[in-house]
Amino acid sequence: MDADTGKEVKMDYRFSHIKKVLVANRGEIAVRCIRACKKVGVKSVSTYTESDSTSLHASLADENILLPGENANGYLDADEILKTCKRLNVDAIIPGYGFLSEDAPFAQKVVDAGMVFVGPSPESMTEMGQKHRARDLAVAADVPVVPGTELLESETAALEAAKKLGFPIMLKATGGGGGMGLQVCHNEEEISAAFKKVKSRGETLFNNSGVFLEKYYPESRHIEVQIFGNGTDVVHFGERECSIQRRHQKVIEECPSSFVQRRPSMREKLAKCATAYALQLKYKSAGTIEFLVDDNTGDFFFLEMNTRLQVEHGITELCYGIDLVALMLQQADCEKGGRTGLSSEYLHSLQKDGPDGAAIEVRVHAEVPFRNYAPSPGLLQYVEWPAGDGIRVDTWVKTGQRIAPFYDPLIAKVMVRASDRDGASKKMTRVLSEAKLQGPPTNLHFLRDVVASNSFLEGDTLTNFLETKFKYEPCAIDVLSPGSFTTIQDFPARATSGHGIPKGGPMDNVSSRIANILVDNHPGTETLEITLSGPELLFTAPAVFSVTGSPVPVTVDGEAQPMWSRVIIQAGQKLKVGKVENGGCRCYLAVKGGFPEIPPYLGSKAGTPSLAFGGTQGRQLQMGDWIELDPSTKQWAQTSMPYTLPKSCVPNYDITEIYCMHGPHDSDDFMTTKDRLMLYNTAWKIGHNSNRTGIRLVGPVPEWSRKDGGEGGSHPSNVFDYGYPSPGGINWGGDSAAIFSMDSPDLGGLLCSSTIVSADLWRLGQVKPGGYLRLRPTTFEHARELAGRVETFIEGIHGLVDGKSEAVPSLNLDLPPSGLEHGTSNAIIKRIPGEGERFQVVYRQAGDSFFLVEIGKQTCDVRVTSRIRLLVQKLEALKLNLVMNPNIGSVMIQFDANAISQNKLLKTVMDLEASIEYSTDIKIPCREIYLPVVFDHPDIRASEQRYMETNRPTAAYLPDNVEYLRTNNGYSTRQEVFQTLLKSPYLIVAVGFFVGTPILFPLEPMSGIVGQKYNPTRVSTPGGTIGMGGSLFAIYPLEAPGGYMLFARTMECWDTFGNGPSFTPTRPWLFEPFDIVHYHEVSVAEYDKLMLSYKRGEYKFDIREGVFSLHDVYEIFEKSKTDPKVMAFREGQRQGVEQNLTLEKKLYGEWVAEQEAEKKRDAERVKEMMEAEPSITIDSPIDANVWKVLVEVGDVLKEGQIVAILEAMKMEINVLCTEEAGGTVVEAIASKPGTVVSPGAWIIVAKIDEK
Repeated sequence: MDADTGKEVKMDYRFSHIKKVLVANRGEIAVRCIRACKKVGVKSVSTYTESDSTSLHASLADENILLPGENANGYLDADEILKTCKRLNVDAIIPGYGFLSEDAPFAQKVVDAGMVFVGPSPESMTEMGQKHRARDLAVAADVPVVPGTELLESETAALEAAKKLGFPIMLKATGGGGGMGLQVCHNEEEISAAFKKVKSRGETLFNNSGVFLEKYYPESRHIEVQIFGNGTDVVHFGERECSIQRRHQKVIEECPSSFVQRRPSMREKLAKCATAYALQLKYKSAGTIEFLVDDNTGDFFFLEMNTRLQVEHGITELCYGIDLVALMLQQADCEKGGRTGLSSEYLHSLQKDGPDGAAIEVRVHAEVPFRNYAPSPGLLQYVEWPAGDGIRVDTWVKTGQRIAPFYDPLIAKVMVRASDRDGASKKMTRVLSEAKLQGPPTNLHFLRDVVASNSFLEGDTLTNFLETKFKYEPCAIDVLSPGSFTTIQDFPARATSGHGIPKGGPMDNVSSRIANILVDNHPGTETLEITLSGPELLFTAPAVFSVTGSPVPVTVDGEAQPMWSRVIIQAGQKLKVGKVENGGCRCYLAVKGGFPEIPPYLGSKAGTPSLAFGGTQGRQLQMGDWIELDPSTKQWAQTSMPYTLPKSCVPNYDITEIYCMHGPHDSDDFMTTKDRLMLYNTAWKIGHNSNRTGIRLVGPVPEWSRKDGGEGGSHPSNVFDYGYPSPGGINWGGDSAAIFSMDSPDLGGLLCSSTIVSADLWRLGQVKPGGYLRLRPTTFEHARELAGRVETFIEGIHGLVDGKSEAVPSLNLDLPPSGLEHGTSNAIIKRIPGEGERFQVVYRQAGDSFFLVEIGKQTCDVRVTSRIRLLVQKLEALKLNLVMNPNIGSVMIQFDANAISQNKLLKTVMDLEASIEYSTDIKIPCREIYLPVVFDHPDIRASEQRYMETNRPTAAYLPDNVEYLRTNNGYSTRQEVFQTLLKSPYLIVAVGFFVGTPILFPLEPMSGIVGQKYNPTRVSTPGGTIGMGGSLFAIYPLEAPGGYMLFARTMECWDTFGNGPSFTPTRPWLFEPFDIVHYHEVSVAEYDKLMLSYKRGEYKFDIREGVFSLHDVYEIFEKSKTDPKVMAFREGQRQGVEQNLTLEKKLYGEWVAEQEAEKKRDAERVKEMMEAEPSITIDSPIDANVWKVLVEVGDVLKEGQIVAILEAMKMEINVLCTEEAGGTVVEAIASKPGTVVSPGAWIIVAKIDEK
C-alpha cells in the first residue's frame, strides 16, 4: 500500500542517472517531493529561508540548505539555488508548483548547467506562459476555446470586443495564473477600470502587460485533465473538478467530476482534446489541461495549460493508483540518461479507463472566510489530523509551527477516498470535524460546512458556488478591538508541577467563577479576563454571556446591559466592555459553552503571555482574533432566560486590606521588630508596573536584622535560592517588595517576608495601581476559615442561580484578630537544633498552602543537598499529592490544606527527615548530560552592549562580564575563567524560576567562582546563556530577562510544545534536580549549527545514566579546605570581590546621582517654561511608566494623535493630543522615556503657535 496514493502501485523502475534531487520549493509540496525521492531511493536536498526554519520540509531531506534571501525572495533566487546545486553535485531540480515551477528561463539555466529540470521543457513553458499563444494552439489542435480575442491594445479595443461578445466578459493578463490578473465585467462602465487594473497587475506580477478578453460563463464548472508525456506520446489519468473557488482560486477539488460521471462519453472527449493539445508541444512530464464547462449545455472550452504539477494532483493519485511525482522523477532520470523519456508502452500501461472510487480534496488555509478570506498568520498551538484507510493529509506543519505572513496561507491538503462520492463526502465531513488546528483561525470549519451542505452533496458545484449556493454561518467571536490587556483564563488552571511553570488562571477567581455560574457553565470554564479597559466583540452567532468583576460599562449595539447578569446576544450584534470604573481593575466575560477551540496547555487553557504559552497563541487578545464558540450556542440562546444576581451578592471591589500569614522570612533572623511593625502598619501604594507576574508595593524600607545575605548575596534580602511560595509570597528584591501573583516565578534568591492567604488571592487580583493596601496578619486556622467562607459563598451563588435554593448568600471577609503580639512573628513553626553530625532543620510556614524546610546553615554543602534529595524521594513515595520544589539547601512543599493539615504534614515531614541516615556513603541514581559550550558568542557581546546603551552605561561588570568575573575571582586570563566551566561537572540543585531554568553548583572547588548580579536587571538575555550569580549558575532556557553575569552559551533547554526528541508535550523542560552537567567547548560556527538543529526539533541531547556518589564529592571538598592551591584561589577571590564591590558602589552611586540630576534639570526647565508664559500640557491619565514619546520639540500637534505611549501592568496606554492642545507646538518633553508618572503628571508641554 502506497503512503501517498493509498492504493497498490506497481511502477517498477530502476534509477540509473539521477542520484540527488534539489527540491526548489517550500511547504507541503516540498514535503511531498522529498518523500517521493525517499520512496524511489534518490537523495534529496531541501532549501528553506529563515522564516521557514521550523517547517517540516526544512529538516526532512537528506541535506537541508538555508537560503540567504529573505522570505519568498529566497525561493526565487535562481542563481543562489544553482550555486547550491553545483556545490552539492545535484543531478536534477524538482520545483513543485508556484515559485520557479513555470519559469522557463530558470528551467533553461538548469539544463545549461548539466542538470535536469523535473518538469516540461523550457520551450513548452514558454509557449504556455502566454495565454493568447496557448489559445492559438488550442484552435490549431481543434480543441474548443472560449470565445475571445487576441491581445488588446487599448481600453477602446476591449470595449468594442466586449460589446461584440456580449456581457459578462473576463479580462485576463496573458502572463497570469492562479486566479491572479483576472477581472469580470458585467457592463460597459466596468471595462475601463478593469483594463487598467489587469494591465497593471500583469506588469507587476508577471512582467507582462498583455491583456486579452474572453466570454465569461457564470453558470459554469472548472474541469481539468491530468496528462503525462514522454516527448513523443501523451497519456491521461482522468479528470478533476475544481469548480468551488474563492477569488478565482480553488478551494475544493474532486476526482472524478460528478458532472462528467453523469455523462459517460464526456470523459473520453475531454481526454482526447487534452492529449491532442499536449502532443502539439511534444510535452514531457506532468501537466494539466483546464477546461471551462457550461453547466447548462455541457459544452466545454479550453482555458489554459498548467505546465507543472498541480496542487490537487493527490486525488488523481488516489483514484488512478499512480504516483505522479515518482513518475516525474522517472521521466527526468530518462532525460538525464540522454533518452527522450519513458517508453510509451510503460506510460500506456499505467493509464486506466476510469477512476477507482471517488476522492475529494480540500485546501486548508490560515484564513478567515467570514472576513472575505483574510489571511491569518500565527502560532499553531495544537495540530492533530485523523488517520485511517482512505485518508491522506499533505502538510508541512506540526504543533508549535508559526504560520508566517510571507507566503501562501496553505496549511494542508486533506484528501479522502471512498467507493463513491457520497461515501467520500461523509468521510471528509468526519475528518474535518475531527481534525484539530488550534491557534490562528483557519477555514477548517468552513470547509466542513461546505462539504456537508445539500448543494455540494447534490453535485451542484458551479464556479459561483460560494456566492450563490452556500451561506457560511460560523459560531464565533470576531475580535474587533482587544481591550488593553485581555487574556483567556480558566480555574484552577495548571496543577503546577514546579519546573518554573506558573499556576496561571484568573487573578480574581471569585468573579470568574460567578460569571460561569450565571451562564450555566462549570465554574472553572475558561473566561476572558479583562484588565482596565475591555474589548469590542462581534458575535457571529447567538450566545449567552455574563460580565462580572470590577464595575465597567457593558453595551450590546450601544444599549447598556447589566453586570452580574445572564444576557442573550444575537448574531451580528457587538458587545463592548468599557473602562473599569471606581474600585478594582479586572472584570470577566463568560460565554456559555466556553471557547472549545482554545487548546489546553499542560492541563489548562490559561494564557501566560509573559512566557508565551496557553490562551490565544501564547499572548493577550489581539484585533483580528477569532474565538470559536460551542456549536450548540444557537440552541442555548433560544432557551436561556435573562437573570440578574441580587446586589447584595456583588463583592466590594474597594479593596484596602488583605490577609497574609507571617513567613517564611519575617522572623528575627531576617527582619527586626521595627520592620514587622512597619510591614503590617503601612498603607502600601500599588506600583504602576503591577501585573500578572507581581503586584508592586511602594513604601518604606526595612532596616533588616543582618548586614548582608551571606553566601546568598550582598544585600540583606538575598538568601540562598529556594522555592518561592507562589502565588502569594511578598518578595523583597533589595529594598522594594512585590507580591507574587498568578504568573510569578517559583524559585529565586530573594526572601519572602509573608504570604497572602489563598482565600484572599482574588482580592489581590483586583488591587489597582495608584491605590493603597494594608497587609493584615492572620493565622493558619483563620486562613482556612476564610477559605471555607469563600467556597460556601460560591456554592450559595450556584444554588441561587440554579434555583435549587432561595437563600441569598453574602460574603463576610472580616476575620477576628490573630492573637499574635504586634511586632512578633510565628514564621518558624519548628526548629530542630543541629547536634553532632546532625544538621539544623528549620520549618517555616508560607501561607496556608506552602511550607519551607531548610536544612543546615544555608551554605553550599553537598551533604545537605543530598539529604534534601532523599527527603523528596521519601515524600514522593507517600503519594500525598504534594508539589515539591527542592533546592540547594531547602525544599518548598505545596500542599492542599483541604486534604492534609499543616500540623499533620509537618509531623510527617519531620518523621521522614529524622529517619534519613546521617552518612556520606550514599549513592543516588542520576542522569549525566553532556552539553556543548561556546565562549564569547557575538550574541552575548551584543546583549552587553544593548544594556549599556539602554539601561546603565557603567558598572563594575561592564563592558565585559567575563572580564569582571576574571578580576572578581583573581584570575590572570580570560581562558582561566573559561576553564572553570570545562573542568568541573555541575550538579543541578533546582529546576524552576521560569520555564525549566536549571540552577547549577560546581562539584570542583576550583570552579567555585562568585559574582554579583546585574543592577538593574537586563530586559533580554540570549537563549542558552550560562549565567553566573552569587555562587550559583543558571542556564537561560530561552530568550528572557535576567540578572546573572553572561558567561557563555549552551543549548536552550525549554521546548514549549515538546517537539524535540528529548522533550514531550507534557514535559517541555529538559532538566531535573540532581542531573549532572558536563560541558565541552565548540566554536561559534559549530554552536550556531547545533542551535539551528535544535530550533528545527532535531537536536538530541546526550543523556546518560549515572550515579552521584556523595562520598567521592564530599571528600573532594573536604580535602580542598587544606589544599594550598585552593586556599590561594580563595584569597585572590576575596581580594577581587572586595575591590569590585568598592568599585561597584562608586559607579552605581554616580549613575543614580546622574539619573536624579537629569530628572531635576528636566523638572526645572519645564517649570521655567510654565512660569514664563501660559502653556498647555498633556498629562498622564494613570500611574505608569513612560515607554515612548512620539513627538519632538517643535512639532505641531494634531488633535487625536498619539503623543506618547505609557506602560502599566504590562499594557500599552496611548496618550492622545487633546482638543485644547490641537494646533499647538511642542515646547518640552516633561516626562522622558523611563520616567514614572502619576495621574495628572505632565508628559508634553506645548504652546500656541504664534505663526
